[in-house]
Amino acid sequence: MATLLRRLLRSAAAPPSISGHIPFSTRSRRTPHRFRRSRRGPNPPPPSPDAISAAIASLPSRLTPPMLASSLASTSDARLLLPLLTHSLRLPAFRPDPAPFLVGIKRLAAADLYADFDRACALAFSLLPSLPSPGTLLRDALYFYCQFGRLGKAFHVYTLMRASADPAARPAAGTYHALFTALLSRGRGDTLVHYMHMDNVSALFRQMLEEGITPDTRTLNVLVRGYAQSLHLNDALRVFHQMRPLYGCEPDAATYSYLVHGLSAQGRTRNALELFDEMRGKGLLPTEPACNAFVSALAMAGEAEDAERVMWEMARAGRVVDEITRRALVEELWRAGKREDADRLAREMEEKGIVSARELRALLSSVHDEDGDENLDVDDRGRSTW
Repeated sequence: MATLLRRLLRSAAAPPSISGHIPFSTRSRRTPHRFRRSRRGPNPPPPSPDAISAAIASLPSRLTPPMLASSLASTSDARLLLPLLTHSLRLPAFRPDPAPFLVGIKRLAAADLYADFDRACALAFSLLPSLPSPGTLLRDALYFYCQFGRLGKAFHVYTLMRASADPAARPAAGTYHALFTALLSRGRGDTLVHYMHMDNVSALFRQMLEEGITPDTRTLNVLVRGYAQSLHLNDALRVFHQMRPLYGCEPDAATYSYLVHGLSAQGRTRNALELFDEMRGKGLLPTEPACNAFVSALAMAGEAEDAERVMWEMARAGRVVDEITRRALVEELWRAGKREDADRLAREMEEKGIVSARELRALLSSVHDEDGDENLDVDDRGRSTW
């Protein structure tokens, strides 16, 4: 069976015509975060013929690309941008240029007018042979298609970039980063689906290397994140260990956070602790999700001393673990029969301002009820007594 990448590249092979729409469609099941809220409402109605006529009449008589770009930037109603672009291209003396298209697609994407954005891109792509320096236009179009979740269209732009005679329009590291991120965003929390898309990401990564493009830390971090989130930690560690010697990239806080989070999810606390200590030695801070997963994993593995140390170290650095993680640590101490340690830790949390007196009472009452110890009492300051 052909991979998703091959199907996408194959479907994107035919270029669109100026009079029609791009001959393929990829409907995403979910809207990317950037556009999710605005796309909940109904599509706005098209502008009236009078409004279009008035906007066209306001254009300069001797229209040039810089003038058109300025007019598009100052037009208050984004729905008028596509009619203005179409009208300008019909003028005999007007020479196409990427600048007006750049203004148009950026504003249409920001206004969440996907249909007009798609048509504007189709117009630009049909004029590519006559457009000087189309690199920025193609990169922005690919980025916004990825943001809209239209992977088929994004890969069509990718094939146009690879086929371009302009070296500046060829795919760059940012191009691949956008495609990697868009592919992995379809996996959501399903580790199996996530790993299936990692096959396509790996194929793209090999293509990137074959074209002589050196990956940067941000691009490699997507690979690490993809493997870690699909719980293929050995592959994630392989990329991590190749970053410095093979690609000359220094791992950053995000790299370590993905690995610590993934190793914690697998219960590989020793490996996670080694990476955590290495990370802290460089002065880097893990993300809050990585902190929570790591402390919880240490607690559930019976490594309460390390869990406490990590929790307080992160608290001093401004990374306070969440309520679920705090509860897990206290409950694991309680279950292990270390009631005095559990009580001491809970009281230290309250004294250092991590939990309120009310939260402390609820926490101690919870572990007390779970254990069935009716002799435990909690005073007004949240102190427990036996």
